[in-house]
This record gives sequence, structure tokens and C-alpha cells, in this order.
Amino acid sequence: MVADGESGDLESIVSTVLDQDEYSAAFEEAIECPVGDLLILDRVYLAKPWRGFGLGPVLAAEAIRRLSGGCCAVAAEPGMAEWPDNRDEVTDEYRAVAKQKIGALWESVGFLPFQDGVQLLDTSMQEPLDLLDRRRAELMELSAAYQKYHRGESQAGTAATAPAPSAAQGAVVSAPESVQHIPSVPGLLREQAALLTAQTSLTDLEKDCAGSGWSPSERATALNVAAHATHLTDLRELSVQVSDLHFGLRDAWAAALTFPGRFVDLGPFREDPRLLGPLADVFVYGTNLTGRLQGRSHSLGGDCRHSRHLGRQTERMTLAELVTNGPFWEWNGPSCSFCCGWSGQRLTAAQYAYYATVLSSNPR
Repeated sequence: MVADGESGDLESIVSTVLDQDEYSAAFEEAIECPVGDLLILDRVYLAKPWRGFGLGPVLAAEAIRRLSGGCCAVAAEPGMAEWPDNRDEVTDEYRAVAKQKIGALWESVGFLPFQDGVQLLDTSMQEPLDLLDRRRAELMELSAAYQKYHRGESQAGTAATAPAPSAAQGAVVSAPESVQHIPSVPGLLREQAALLTAQTSLTDLEKDCAGSGWSPSERATALNVAAHATHLTDLRELSVQVSDLHFGLRDAWAAALTFPGRFVDLGPFREDPRLLGPLADVFVYGTNLTGRLQGRSHSLGGDCRHSRHLGRQTERMTLAELVTNGPFWEWNGPSCSFCCGWSGQRLTAAQYAYYATVLSSNPR
């Protein structure tokens, strides 16, 4: 009755998954652990200029990931959220096709058919997280293609040289597209690029695998999981897929996707966090970044003898949060003096180019 008072769509979903005031037997059979709340995806609305790019599923999946804490499942009933200008076009066949297309979109982020047109997403399963990573990667590819096209239109195919950032103004510098095009960069930085950039992640992991005794199946698993990582991926969630691999391979996997904090110079950014620009959202990981635990915070993998494997218990924050986290940098804070206490998620080419440009403009 409560759902019906809200909308007919909600009533349809609720009556399908509930039996009186409990989950139905069919629901409990379909969901791995049917204990907790139910999140309902009612409708997703995109302004017309944004439609046709595949944004609906990835944005819905991002919202679900943030709102589904404590929920055992997410329910949705694919259907038309709005009508075309000419309602005479809306035949039963038209509605059936529209419903089928929308259902396919939700399946692309982990929903599965349940009963009476209702779809369910099991929040305890790994597949929705894997699918979200793929949708994120597709979104980044779309974004990169648009930016490249836009640069070509505005610059007539001529690459612009980024101006030096001003510490006083906190200017954001537009970085060159690739590491090879960084102007006036000290030689050491070019060597660091191989350690800091995501474009070398798979190569580094392949080298570690080639000279190891790890089984071919485990190596294939690690490489496959690493291939799905982007700079937006939460590596703690991705680590679940490699948690059963040899401990050495797990460390090599983490090392291929991250870099130890001691490899970078955060001095200019700690002095003026406004200089972070595109680096502000880079994710960093450590064992005790917030200082809530006793002892020091350490980086990931084998860079520090006190380090731990990357997993769900690992702490994560953005680089902007770390730079301004005063207690972390204090003499008696949680930062390890050897490994600097954190590892960063490897940088995109544009992020690294920006980092190198800032350092070359702020010699220390």
C-alpha cells in the first residue's frame, strides 16, 4: 500500500519481490544472501543532449554503488520513463521494444531477469563490480575521444604548449597528451614515467610473470584483472579477484597498478594544494592513512617490509585529502619514514605530464 501510494511502478516491483511483509521464496532463492534492505532503481532521467552515449547505465551503476550499503539486492522494472511527442506512435510493439532495450542496458551493469518483468542485481556478487569497471573504461574512452576531437577543432590540429603553473594563482595547467611530449622535463622524470604511469602497468606485470614460477593460470588471471583497471577503479574491490593467487603474484599485481609514495615529490603540492589540478583525484592507498590504528601507515606490496597485501581492509583517500592531512605528515604521525606510508594509483599520461610540468616549473 505504501509503494502504491508512491507510484504504480514501485507497487509492481514491491509486489513481485515481497510476500506480505517478507521477501518471497523466489527472491530468497535468486539472491545469494537475502538479508538486508532492498534498493529500488525507479527511473533514470538524462537531459536530451546527453542521450545516446551510453551514460545511463554507468551513472546508474555509480549511484547504486554509493547507495546500496546494507542492501542485499537492487530491483528495477525496465519501462518507458517518458513518452515521445507523438503519443500515437506508442503501440504495444513500440513499448515492448523500448522495454527490451532498457532491460538490456540494465543487464550491462549486472541486473538479471527475475519475475514479471522485474530485474534484480545481487550486491554480494563480483560481476556487477566488474561490469561497472568496464562501463567506466568505456566512459573514459568516450571522454578521451571527445577531448581529442575538441582539441582538434579548437586548435586546428596544433598542440598547445601548457603554461607554467603559478603558485600564487593556483593555476591549473592543461597537460600535454602523452609523456613523450613533455617540454623541459629533467631527465630523471622520464625514467620515473615508467614507474608512475598506468601505460606501463601491464608491461611491468608481464615482466614479473615471465621470470617467475607462478602457474600459467594464475598469471593469466592476474594479467586479465589488471587489464580491467582504470584510474577510477577502486583497486581494493578488484583485489578480490586475485586474493587466492600466490602472495608474490598478488604483490606484483599491486605493484603494477600502483607506485610507492617515496617515488614522487609532493613538496610543491603540500605547499600549495591548489597546484594539484588533475592530480587531486588520484587515489592513494595505505595501511593507516587516517591514523585510526596503532602504528605506522605503510605502502602496498613489497616496497616496505611492513607492508600488507592490497585488500578491502586497505585505507584509501584522494591525493588532495592526503596532501592536506596534517597529522599524517607530522613527526609522530602514522607515516612510515622508509616507504612514506602510502602508494598511489598509477597516473594517466595526462596526469603524469601535468605532474612533471609542475615539478619542472618548481625546482627544488
